[in-house]
Amino acid sequence: MTQAPHIGLGMEKAITYTHHAEKRMLERGISKTEVEQVLAAPLRKIPAQNGREEFQGWIERTGKQQLLRVLVEDNLVILVVTVMATSKFEKYGVSP
Repeated sequence: MTQAPHIGLGMEKAITYTHHAEKRMLERGISKTEVEQVLAAPLRKIPAQNGREEFQGWIERTGKQQLLRVLVEDNLVILVVTVMATSKFEKYGVSP
């Protein structure tokens, strides 16, 4: 796990990335900057499994808009569990 400094989430919390999240980010070409921008200003936040929360926001890939989904556990630090970008907007209840 690696830790990043806190960002403007309306609270002073550190962001920690699990090994799984870092691996998925590398595989999917998603940067920490993109993740942290979504955490700082999400399109929406929704409850997820196991008491987690999903932050969603827009990113652009090869000229196309995609939804970035960031799953976190939020206690004293924000633990980024996994991230994914998708073009399946309707499946996740959003529209561009």
